[in-house]
Amino acid sequence: MKNVLAARQWNNKRETAKFGGPIDRNEWGMTPPTINAYYNPPLNEIVFPAGYLQPPFFDPKADDAMNYGAIGGVMGHEMTHGFDDQGRQYDSEGNLRDWWTPADAAEFTKRANVVGQQYDAFSPLDSVHVNGKLTMGENLADFAGLTVVYGALQKQLQQRYGNGPRPKYDGFTPEQRYFLSWAQLRRTNIRPEALRQQILTDPHSPGQYRTIGPLMNMPQFQQAFGCKEGDKMTRSVAERAVIW
Repeated sequence: MKNVLAARQWNNKRETAKFGGPIDRNEWGMTPPTINAYYNPPLNEIVFPAGYLQPPFFDPKADDAMNYGAIGGVMGHEMTHGFDDQGRQYDSEGNLRDWWTPADAAEFTKRANVVGQQYDAFSPLDSVHVNGKLTMGENLADFAGLTVVYGALQKQLQQRYGNGPRPKYDGFTPEQRYFLSWAQLRRTNIRPEALRQQILTDPHSPGQYRTIGPLMNMPQFQQAFGCKEGDKMTRSVAERAVIW
């Protein structure tokens, strides 16, 4: 305990000493072995520590579809945090400034509210629903990130295979493996008590909804798995959320 207190005191002095000085744009908010990633609006940067660049997030032995669906999806997620309900309030220099036109902001809010309503309806426990407002930024980043990176995967596949056949692994197409990879990344095993606390306090939706939430809105997913109108993983065009 003494060591913990001493370390915190040292860190507090270090942080306090920065007040009034120049901003160190090379400083990271995480250590290299940390298994996490983040977007920092004031510096307009995304950071992926070395600890994150290992399976199941990134595997140099895996095919493109698996890596695009895992680390690619996370990269798209962090990148598009710069344009979610909070990140969009910062400009390219990291200044808190409203740089969107009123029309763009109004349309974005309208579309984002559709996402919020969808997540409000998710209920993993009796009488407990996901808070669409609390989780808005993370949900939008999942949605936009998966959409952007799927487009990048298609460009990569076109460059590598052209109009020729694309390889299947374990019977799954590259498009199917892309979505399966994202789903595998979000697997969790959590007790009901911890899940309840997460829903009430965590800006991230539970893993199962970080998977089905975006995919139910993506026609790319429906095409990949042959989903039809009325299927459980298919939202109708009228109900579908479209952000970008």
